[in-house]
Amino acid sequence: MERRVVIKWLKIFSIGFLILTLVGLVDLILMSTIINITLDSQLFNILTIIFQSGFMSVHAALLWIVLLSIFCGFIVLSYSIFNVANKNTIEDRILAKFLLLIGLFLIIGGFITMNFIVLLGNSHINTGITYITFQTALFSPSITSVIGAIMWFYNTVMVSCFLTSGLIFGGIGLKWMLLIQEEESTNNQI
Repeated sequence: MERRVVIKWLKIFSIGFLILTLVGLVDLILMSTIINITLDSQLFNILTIIFQSGFMSVHAALLWIVLLSIFCGFIVLSYSIFNVANKNTIEDRILAKFLLLIGLFLIIGGFITMNFIVLLGNSHINTGITYITFQTALFSPSITSVIGAIMWFYNTVMVSCFLTSGLIFGGIGLKWMLLIQEEESTNNQI
């Protein structure tokens, strides 16, 4: 594998990863503040339902905070990937291991993020009259506008991109490590 090509794609990926994660963070914040949910003929925004109204359990608020923190962690990861690619001083063996670790981190982080999204989506809203899951409320046109469902669905699409990218990076890093080991063993036999 050519180092120059790997560095070029690592920079492109880190910028795309940063944009995707920033859009996800802004999406989560905007969805929570501007999307209104109609419960028992009253309008509430999502932050009010999660944090103030008492309609949802405490773990829903914790899940929302953890999701926010995970998105911030992904932003830091994309920035560090860009810094490593920009310096271009790491030897090939370490860069191959770095690619493998990026892939593993994206896969593990993606599964954890998806788990928190599913847990938050399955949290129940209980007003005393209405008893519904959070995700069902978001996907119900009589309770929430369509844009709320689209904004919620973006999180799943984003995590799917993370998982796919993790598989690609892990595969490239592993393949490059194997090629380096093969070259070293060939050189040692000569």
